Amino acid sequence: MTDETNVYGTVLTYFSREFSAIKERLRAGQFENFRERVVVSQQIAEAINLLAPYVRSDARTRILVRDGETLKNDLLSVRDLITRKTPPRPEKPSLLKALLDKKQEN
Repeated sequence: MTDETNVYGTVLTYFSREFSAIKERLRAGQFENFRERVVVSQQIAEAINLLAPYVRSDARTRILVRDGETLKNDLLSVRDLITRKTPPRPEKPSLLKALLDKKQEN
Protein backbone atom coordinates (compact mmCIF):
# COMPACT_ATOMS: atom_id res chain seq x y z
CA MET A 1 0.00 0.00 0.00
CA THR A 2 2.84 2.42 0.67
CA ASP A 3 4.20 1.98 -2.86
CA GLU A 4 0.81 2.98 -4.26
CA THR A 5 0.70 5.96 -1.90
CA ASN A 6 4.19 7.04 -2.97
CA VAL A 7 3.30 6.79 -6.65
CA TYR A 8 0.05 8.68 -6.03
CA GLY A 9 1.91 11.42 -4.16
CA THR A 10 4.53 11.62 -6.90
CA VAL A 11 1.84 12.02 -9.57
CA LEU A 12 0.11 14.78 -7.59
CA THR A 13 3.43 16.55 -7.04
CA TYR A 14 4.20 16.35 -10.76
CA PHE A 15 0.88 17.89 -11.75
CA SER A 16 1.11 20.63 -9.13
CA ARG A 17 4.60 21.57 -10.37
CA GLU A 18 3.44 21.61 -13.97
CA PHE A 19 0.45 23.80 -13.09
CA SER A 20 2.74 26.16 -11.17
CA ALA A 21 5.12 26.41 -14.13
CA ILE A 22 2.26 27.18 -16.50
CA LYS A 23 0.90 29.78 -14.10
CA GLU A 24 4.30 31.49 -13.97
CA ARG A 25 4.56 31.48 -17.77
CA LEU A 26 1.10 33.04 -17.94
CA ARG A 27 2.00 35.77 -15.45
CA ALA A 28 5.23 36.52 -17.30
CA GLY A 29 3.42 36.69 -20.65
CA GLN A 30 5.58 34.00 -22.22
CA PHE A 31 2.85 32.48 -24.37
CA GLU A 32 3.44 33.48 -27.97
CA ASN A 33 -0.15 33.46 -29.17
CA PHE A 34 -3.63 32.34 -28.29
CA ARG A 35 -3.20 29.04 -30.13
CA GLU A 36 -0.45 27.98 -27.74
CA ARG A 37 -2.68 28.87 -24.81
CA VAL A 38 -5.49 26.71 -26.20
CA VAL A 39 -3.15 23.74 -26.65
CA VAL A 40 -1.89 24.06 -23.06
CA SER A 41 -5.46 24.38 -21.74
CA GLN A 42 -6.39 21.18 -23.59
CA GLN A 43 -3.47 19.40 -21.93
CA ILE A 44 -4.63 20.69 -18.56
CA ALA A 45 -8.13 19.38 -19.32
CA GLU A 46 -6.66 15.94 -20.03
CA ALA A 47 -4.77 16.02 -16.74
CA ILE A 48 -7.93 17.04 -14.89
CA ASN A 49 -9.80 14.14 -16.49
CA LEU A 50 -7.11 11.75 -15.24
CA LEU A 51 -7.33 13.15 -11.72
CA ALA A 52 -11.14 13.42 -11.58
CA PRO A 53 -11.86 9.90 -10.23
CA TYR A 54 -9.80 10.66 -7.11
CA VAL A 55 -11.44 13.98 -6.23
CA ARG A 56 -13.95 12.54 -3.77
CA SER A 57 -11.43 10.57 -1.77
CA ASP A 58 -8.52 13.03 -1.53
CA ALA A 59 -8.57 16.69 -0.56
CA ARG A 60 -5.19 17.37 -2.18
CA THR A 61 -6.52 16.10 -5.52
CA ARG A 62 -9.64 18.21 -5.11
CA ILE A 63 -7.54 21.35 -4.62
CA LEU A 64 -5.29 20.44 -7.55
CA VAL A 65 -8.25 19.90 -9.88
CA ARG A 66 -9.81 23.19 -8.78
CA ASP A 67 -6.52 25.02 -9.41
CA GLY A 68 -6.26 23.34 -12.81
CA GLU A 69 -9.76 24.48 -13.76
CA THR A 70 -8.93 28.04 -12.72
CA LEU A 71 -5.68 27.96 -14.67
CA LYS A 72 -7.49 26.61 -17.73
CA ASN A 73 -10.01 29.44 -17.56
CA ASP A 74 -7.22 32.00 -17.16
CA LEU A 75 -5.45 30.61 -20.20
CA LEU A 76 -8.59 30.84 -22.31
CA SER A 77 -9.35 34.38 -21.15
CA VAL A 78 -8.57 36.94 -23.82
CA ARG A 79 -8.66 39.94 -21.51
CA ASP A 80 -4.90 40.23 -21.09
CA LEU A 81 -4.34 39.61 -24.81
CA ILE A 82 -6.59 42.52 -25.65
CA THR A 83 -5.01 44.87 -23.13
CA ARG A 84 -1.51 43.87 -24.19
CA LYS A 85 -2.11 44.31 -27.92
CA THR A 86 -4.08 47.52 -27.97
CA PRO A 87 -1.76 50.51 -28.04
CA PRO A 88 -2.72 53.53 -26.01
CA ARG A 89 -4.80 55.99 -27.98
CA PRO A 90 -3.54 59.51 -28.49
CA GLU A 91 -5.61 62.25 -26.94
CA LYS A 92 -8.13 63.70 -29.36
CA PRO A 93 -10.02 66.83 -28.59
CA SER A 94 -13.65 66.14 -27.96
CA LEU A 95 -16.40 67.65 -30.04
CA LEU A 96 -17.81 69.46 -27.04
CA LYS A 97 -14.45 71.04 -26.26
CA ALA A 98 -14.06 72.13 -29.89
CA LEU A 99 -17.52 73.74 -29.88
CA LEU A 100 -16.81 75.55 -26.62
CA ASP A 101 -13.48 76.83 -27.91
CA LYS A 102 -15.14 78.05 -31.11
CA LYS A 103 -17.88 79.78 -29.12
CA GLN A 104 -15.31 81.54 -26.91
CA GLU A 105 -13.47 82.80 -29.99
CA ASN A 106 -16.63 84.49 -31.28
